[in-house]
Amino acid sequence: MKTFFTPFAVALCAVFCLTAAAADSPVSYHQAIQPLDLPCYGPFVHTYDGAIVGLAGKSAMRSTDGGQTWESFPALPDEGFSIVGDAYSIVRVGRDLVAAFCNIPEMKQGKWAEGSVTDWEIPVYSIRSTDGGRTWSEPLAIQRDWVGALRAMVTTKGGRVVLAAMGLTPWHHIIKVYISDDRGEHWIHTAVVDMPDCKINDHDGAMEPKIIERKDGSLYMLIRTTKGTFYSSVSVNGGVTWSQPVSTGIENNNSFGELAVMSDGSWILIWNRDPALPAFDYHPDPNADPNPWAVVDKSYSWIKPRNKLSCAISPDEGKTWSDPVILASTENLDMWLAYTVFFEPQPGLFWVSTSQGALHMKVRRDDLFPASGEGNGP
Repeated sequence: MKTFFTPFAVALCAVFCLTAAAADSPVSYHQAIQPLDLPCYGPFVHTYDGAIVGLAGKSAMRSTDGGQTWESFPALPDEGFSIVGDAYSIVRVGRDLVAAFCNIPEMKQGKWAEGSVTDWEIPVYSIRSTDGGRTWSEPLAIQRDWVGALRAMVTTKGGRVVLAAMGLTPWHHIIKVYISDDRGEHWIHTAVVDMPDCKINDHDGAMEPKIIERKDGSLYMLIRTTKGTFYSSVSVNGGVTWSQPVSTGIENNNSFGELAVMSDGSWILIWNRDPALPAFDYHPDPNADPNPWAVVDKSYSWIKPRNKLSCAISPDEGKTWSDPVILASTENLDMWLAYTVFFEPQPGLFWVSTSQGALHMKVRRDDLFPASGEGNGP
């Protein structure tokens, strides 16, 4: 590991909580990591003509030279709309781009377990581009529920766009699924993914999903929970219905997990794991003493530390995983390195950004995972 200092900007995360750390907090990086200069956190998408596009504020950022230089194009109206950090998803459908975003200027926040769930809103809109990100349609309203990380959107092999957002029911979080068969011109609400047995605090339920399409055409959803592990749900009909969530056995400290399919078809997971606990095949014991998942109170202080950012890869769609590798870490428990964006601008090269901690990194896969080390996880 090599250590150097990075400025820490107070980051507005996908659930819009603020966390601060000293500006001189040291961050240690894997020795293969290199710094990366980007105009936004991402997520990013490849266009039909080979450019790379991401969104920031009211603009679309477009690069035609692999991220060395960027052009800015208007993407949102001047009044009433804005994108903050990584609170959006973007995919390509044929020659078109479709993006869904949380509109922060319209955010309403009530008091947990008081009043109505309608007191909580972060509206979700979609926009589309037919020219590789140079011009964009007017925002189209999808929903007005409360949303955390809006990072679950995928284009299926058949051209359907599937989006998983969130909502509230008294009083826990749910996942709401939408589909579009016309490249984002219209959306249909198809399903709710619910975990009603989670009612401990204000982050319970099914939260902040990721969706990827498996080789057999089914859709796999990774779900953040407060139950000690990520949970998963599967759709075999293009996002219309979903299975009851089950534990993946992957240890999770109650934070968003970035799951993506790499260019060779293998999966990568980037998350805030606790090295003191088994990364895989983990079964939390609520009666353990001391209990690593004890709830201290109902504020953000009970969220487990996010000071270590790990990754692992799977060659067989999550059946087995490599040993986790720590990408970045800090000894400052008040500094969060979380809400990760993964992008592969070219085969074998990774971009990794975090909206919490404001990290921008690049690294080559072979430097993290030599071929002989894949698939050795339990």
